[in-house]
Amino acid sequence: MSISDALKASKKAPRKPKLPPPFPVSKTSPFPDGYDIEAERIALKDMVEADDLDMADPRFSRYAELERRETLLRQMKSEHSAMDGAEKEVTYREAIKVKNDLGKLTDEADDSMTIHTREASRLFIGRAKLPGESGYGQSGGKKVGASLRAIWYLSGNDNPYADFALIEAHGSIESSIATIEERITAMEARLEKIQRRGLTFSVVRADPPVSVELGFRSPYGYAVVRLISTFDYFVRLIKTLVRKDLLSDKEGYQDIFTITRSCRRIFERVVWFQRYLMKEELRQLSRVDWLPTADEQAKKRLRAAVALFGELPRDVFNGDLAPRHSRRQLDVSAEELRLLNEVPLAGDEAQLATATDGLQ
Repeated sequence: MSISDALKASKKAPRKPKLPPPFPVSKTSPFPDGYDIEAERIALKDMVEADDLDMADPRFSRYAELERRETLLRQMKSEHSAMDGAEKEVTYREAIKVKNDLGKLTDEADDSMTIHTREASRLFIGRAKLPGESGYGQSGGKKVGASLRAIWYLSGNDNPYADFALIEAHGSIESSIATIEERITAMEARLEKIQRRGLTFSVVRADPPVSVELGFRSPYGYAVVRLISTFDYFVRLIKTLVRKDLLSDKEGYQDIFTITRSCRRIFERVVWFQRYLMKEELRQLSRVDWLPTADEQAKKRLRAAVALFGELPRDVFNGDLAPRHSRRQLDVSAEELRLLNEVPLAGDEAQLATATDGLQ
């Protein structure tokens, strides 16, 4: 018989049906043959949960194989962890060296900000209340950065009011920066217009300026100093226009005062949020306090928080609107999301009236 005849004969011969594997399989199985541990555990549930195994059970060999596969899977996971998830092309020695020797990211140099004006320096350092006198101080950028860091840490406890405070603070800072930038653009345009006519006016600067180290440990501190730095340049331009007779003393003072007051309003709001959110009575606040299963202590926290800060926007509570930077690391299930969208966000009005008595 020729080769071609043999091939034709083999094609005509009936093929034996392929038998299914003697165990459940899954495409997500870690084993080459597709062995599905979870499905087999369900199929052998009575044997898995039994105190005494019957070795005469015809399924005993399947149970023994299940135990072997579970042991193999634990070993595979242990090796994966030891190798820090490295691919098989990477040697064990290489993976361990990378895992153990790679240091944390640090800044190449200390962060700093150069300040030219007294107004910006005061906004940065604040003004403490004079000892022995009544009244209020002025919160500075360093204090506000620390307050935002504390609120940022609270967001890791699934505290929705911490999320709200971060969203509001960052939005207010960015809005203020945008407003100041518009004023800066307009003033720079005036100087450029004069320059086209043959007059070159330089922007005033400090001689020398002061450089301050920042060292913030949260992203929000850097938003604060961007605002202060932008404000510093704004003041320099205002003082330039006054000195060059392009603005009156009164106009210059009013422009600086208006922006300063706006910045301080943002700063004091942040410090106010931090002061109350960090109180012992509210520090443990989290979204679970809103659920029907919450205990009485949680309900007290909820009533006090709503009385102090007002009712939360729903999109903040359910996470649709999230802070730009957050330490919250929760994976919300569909059922949990449904609850977050349905629970009432305010407490009983009669109870809210006295909820903050112990927080003043």
